Amino acid sequence: MGVLRQALSTGRMSHAYLFSGPPGVGKMTTALAWARTIIMSSDPQGEFYWREGIHPDFLLIEKAPKKTLIGIEQINREMEPWLALKPYRASHRVVVIGQAHLMSLPAANALLKTLEEPPAHAVIILTAEDQRVLETILSRCQLVRFAPVREADIRSLLEQRGIAANQARQIARLSQGSIAAAVQWAEEGVFDQIIPAARDRIRALQTGTDLEVFRCAEDMEKKPLLRIGLYTAMLRDILVLQNTGQPDLLILEDNRDYYGQLKSLDAAKSMACLQKIDELSRQFRGPANPLLLSINISYLLRDALK
Repeated sequence: MGVLRQALSTGRMSHAYLFSGPPGVGKMTTALAWARTIIMSSDPQGEFYWREGIHPDFLLIEKAPKKTLIGIEQINREMEPWLALKPYRASHRVVVIGQAHLMSLPAANALLKTLEEPPAHAVIILTAEDQRVLETILSRCQLVRFAPVREADIRSLLEQRGIAANQARQIARLSQGSIAAAVQWAEEGVFDQIIPAARDRIRALQTGTDLEVFRCAEDMEKKPLLRIGLYTAMLRDILVLQNTGQPDLLILEDNRDYYGQLKSLDAAKSMACLQKIDELSRQFRGPANPLLLSINISYLLRDALK
């Protein structure tokens, strides 16, 4: 965050920033906070407008509901005419484009033209997963990298929210550096309902029937990345316990007795399936058919468990 601190101290803003990193680590939260800081620095009386979401010098561009990509019309019909206008209250007009890696190619090319010759009062803030944007766009932005959040910090946050220390530790491990995932697990009662249901699902998948595969896919489609994260964590735990016998290495240590009741897995086969699941799961963050992906991943889970 040194780039942002320096910009604040010197008053020299870049015309474009790219906040890049893994999902759930605070890129969008920081982008909105940075946009607010830029606007409020010259319009301290505009807090009410910001809080109500009606500040005239701020625009948020996101993927439209039921769309898979940010379309060109959102750039050349919505953003460009708005950005060309002079600021109404502040000294800058600020645009935040969330999940910029989901821009269509025409939309990305339209944005590139704006980045090449931006209005003097414009600040454009992009958020994207792991620099998954055109190289030409990346080269025209001030890059701010976000790393996974430390497990200890996530655990501390959960404990502050009233989560018991033992559960906070396991959720922090399960979230793999994502605050968003950790908060969702905590809010959904992962230990009360979701993990017991996942145990039943894994037992059912070991029976090998297609019906159980489709049941798993149907459940997975609701919140795919969270469900996949849980299933793959449990699968890795099973392999760890069967091959090392060390429960202290488990992500979900409360599952150790359950893991011990399952039949032994073929480690090489299961690891190969985990690798394929990881590759497929990345497609959920782009334009893809979630049900079809969930079905394919559920078949891989079954293959890994048989």
